[in-house]
Parts: sequence; structure tokens; C-alpha cells
Amino acid sequence: MSERKRAIFFHLVLPVTVELLLIGAYFSGIDSLQNIVSPKIPWLHPDSQRELGLLENLQNLCLLAAFGVACWGGYCTRDKVARAAWGGAALAFAFLLGEEMDYGTHYYDYFLGITRRPDAVPRSLHNVADTTDLFKRVMDIAMALWFVVVPLCFARSKCPLLQYLVPSRYFILTMIAMVALSKFAHALRGAGFGAGGTINKNISVTL
Repeated sequence: MSERKRAIFFHLVLPVTVELLLIGAYFSGIDSLQNIVSPKIPWLHPDSQRELGLLENLQNLCLLAAFGVACWGGYCTRDKVARAAWGGAALAFAFLLGEEMDYGTHYYDYFLGITRRPDAVPRSLHNVADTTDLFKRVMDIAMALWFVVVPLCFARSKCPLLQYLVPSRYFILTMIAMVALSKFAHALRGAGFGAGGTINKNISVTL
């Protein structure tokens, strides 16, 4: 497989295929498939139920992989500026992973049989004062800047550090696909599909 075909496969074909399978399963109307994506666990708080499904855990896996890549990038370079940049990226991905999984408290509740009250103290920053929507907007803007604007503006930079840090332009395909699939998922929910599921809000660019 050529380098271009490999890049298109990993940046477009693979993520789109996975997302379509998740969307198809969740909006299929088949309870068993819907529960794989976002399970129903009656004794858990609704916000915790979806965190234990395939959708959320794939997101966590992607963030964990990004954290690992950032750590490896920092380990492999001797340039102090590049190492600092990779270190900053690793800290950012670690923070995002912690926020995304509420620092593991969903798993803690599940395995210990704890039912969290709706008025319980928020266990992540993006849930404080219901700032989830703001947090999501900031992340959307950051992703658009980093994976679309930066590759377009700096992909051919002569600066060695930028050449090392700038994401591949193929990520632009990924971003376009994410937005299109998000619109598709919202359209399906608007048409009445997925009723009774545990994703009642925050259908993000990942679903």
C-alpha cells in the first residue's frame, strides 16, 4: 500500500467506517446493538450509563493513544523546545482524558454499585456550573485550528520544529468527515431514531 493510500485509509476510511457502525448500531432500534454503543444500567445515574459504552470508551482510547504518542515524541527528541511542546501536549491529553472519563468515577460507581444522585457534586471541571457546552465549543475550535488551520498554513514551513510538530494535512479529511457524520447523527435523532437510548444530549462530532 502506498503512503498516500495508507494515509487516506487511517485518516478517512477507518474512522468513517467505525463511526458509521456506531451510528448504525445506536439508531438501529435494536436494543442489544444500542446498548453496546451506550448501555442502559438502570441503577446508575443517566450521565454515567453512556460513559460505560463502546462510544465513550473508544474516545478514551483515542485520547490515551494521543497521550502515548506525545510522550513518545518527547522521549525521542533531543530538542528542548520540541520536548517542551510534546510535554505540553501530553499534559493536555492527560487532562482531556481525565475530564472525558470524569477521572474514572463512572467505573468506580459501576463496580461498587453506587447510584450517584442528580444533585451530587460535579466530579470534573466541564460539569461545574453546567459548562459542558462551553467546554465542547472550546474543544471544537481548538481541533479546527490545530488539525485544519495549522496544516494549511504551516505544512510547507522551512522551520524544522514546525515540520516536526505540524499535523498531517490528511487530518483535514478526518475533520470534514467528523462534521458530516455529526450532522447525520443529529438528523437521525431529529427524525425519531434512537428513541429510548441513553444518549439524550451532547451528540458530539463523534456520534
